[in-house]
Amino acid sequence: MAYDILTTSGINNLVNSYISNETQKRVTPLTNRKSYYENIISAYSTISGKLDTFKTLLSDLKSAATDSIFYSKAATSSNTDFATAVSSTGATEGNNTIRINQLAKNDAVLSIDLDSTAASAVITAPGTHEFTIKTGDGEGGEFISKVSVAFDADDFSAGYITNETLMTKIQNAINADKAVVLSSSVTGSTASSGSFVVDLNGTETTINYSAGTYSDVLDNIVSQLNDIDGITAEKVVNGSDYQLKVTVNDSSEYITIKNDTGTLLTELGVNVTKEKGASGLVNASVFTPLSGSLQLRITAVESGYDYRITDLSDTGGGTALAAVGLNLGTARQSFVQNGSIGDDTPGYIYTTDLLNAKIDFNGVNVERNSNVITDLISGTTINLKSVMQAGDADVNINVSKDVTKIKDKINEFIAKFNDLYSYLRDQTKTTDTSRGTLRGDSTASALISLLNTIAYSTVDGIDSNKINTLSKIGITFNIDSGLSLSDSDQLEDAIKNNLSQVVDLFTSTNGIAAKLYDSISPYLGADGYIAKTKSTYDSTISSLNDSIEAAQTRIDKNASALRLRYQKLQVQLASIMSAQNYFSLFSSSTTGY
Repeated sequence: MAYDILTTSGINNLVNSYISNETQKRVTPLTNRKSYYENIISAYSTISGKLDTFKTLLSDLKSAATDSIFYSKAATSSNTDFATAVSSTGATEGNNTIRINQLAKNDAVLSIDLDSTAASAVITAPGTHEFTIKTGDGEGGEFISKVSVAFDADDFSAGYITNETLMTKIQNAINADKAVVLSSSVTGSTASSGSFVVDLNGTETTINYSAGTYSDVLDNIVSQLNDIDGITAEKVVNGSDYQLKVTVNDSSEYITIKNDTGTLLTELGVNVTKEKGASGLVNASVFTPLSGSLQLRITAVESGYDYRITDLSDTGGGTALAAVGLNLGTARQSFVQNGSIGDDTPGYIYTTDLLNAKIDFNGVNVERNSNVITDLISGTTINLKSVMQAGDADVNINVSKDVTKIKDKINEFIAKFNDLYSYLRDQTKTTDTSRGTLRGDSTASALISLLNTIAYSTVDGIDSNKINTLSKIGITFNIDSGLSLSDSDQLEDAIKNNLSQVVDLFTSTNGIAAKLYDSISPYLGADGYIAKTKSTYDSTISSLNDSIEAAQTRIDKNASALRLRYQKLQVQLASIMSAQNYFSLFSSSTTGY
């Protein structure tokens, strides 16, 4: 019946039908246009990302500097059991011979072996002991470490300290030590003004000071020192006495304080030259050579004669080194193992002539501190692996062009070119079933034209009898699929025999990489063509969003008004139906009477 339309469900259907029809007519076209522009923006974002990646690669390929990818070198060893080699870009090419007669060693000293549970015969009471360790600095000078080890009351049991606790405390003190400069205590004022230099691992900083109370002067100095990265400085206060304390945070770095133009350093008792944390010079380890015994080994961090241990001395009345037989001073007595606890002679494992690596290189006797040698062939690191015997053939270290690495970079160029080119082609073509998002887009068309032109064209400024096209290094171009390496041997031959021409092909003023780099740069960045185009489309989308919102608002308003009209009709119909039922009942009752 017709009045079924005016039921609640019927009204809902009528209103929903109106909304659907109006949305289809007024909103959907706007939404479709918005989606179209959003797809364009998405495509441009993808293109921008591919261009960025391509530009990064082109930055490498357009460089003709000595560190360019085109000057990559590869080092090979004829026997990697004895030596290996690695070359960097720009390394000197050539074939070299090497014989390894001796490997470099880290200088090492061994203590006397002691009964681990027995009482120390030297350290008999709690207290702090100081000792000095010196090593070569690799340049003919010395590093110095000043180590303190505290034997606490808790370390003593039944009135004595065991050799195990003794050695462990010494070991831990060495391995945790940092360079700490602590001045003498001063009180009152200084009349001196001037400056001094702090040298932290070769970087010098000038510290200025004025006359005044030591408290104020040290505050000022501490502030300046704490501005030096790698140093922690503080003023130590004890009543009216003051001290300057400077700690080098990294134990691998040394500190020198020098060149005072006044008298402050003398007043503070500061005299520091190449002081370094002991843990940056040596490492200590305790081990068990025989059951029930312990021995302490101190080993130089760096190998070679120039980093040898030069001094082990107790200082300031300390006896920690003497307690383990290592208060050797500058003497280099040799370690002798005698087989029973307490009978070993403490001393050095190696004589100094055994510390350096010794090799014959191209017929010349050479010594180095390390088994990793970086200064024999420019740009090449040689790693010594094993000593050679008389019957072993010389090892050949050959440094040549890294053809594989250069080819890989050119193959990467082809892949990145094709990734961009194929995407642009897909986005601009139309098939029977689909239309490319960027079909007819001038920016996309310009990029395709650019890639086509460079792939096909000769490079201006390069003679025709030289390599002036990609095809002359075995790279061909197909308008549908892009670039391909059709002749790998031709590319390899060009790299081996005509590298300078290959470099010019990519890096000259009009070279492929250089021209591509310059040509695509304007498309990128905040002010680039792509960003500006996307901004225009963003504005269009914003306008469409406003139109969609306005249309939707009108539809919703009209739908509400329509619903109200139907609801009024529904009420009127209900009233009529009620009257009709009343009259029907009245008529029936009258007839019955």
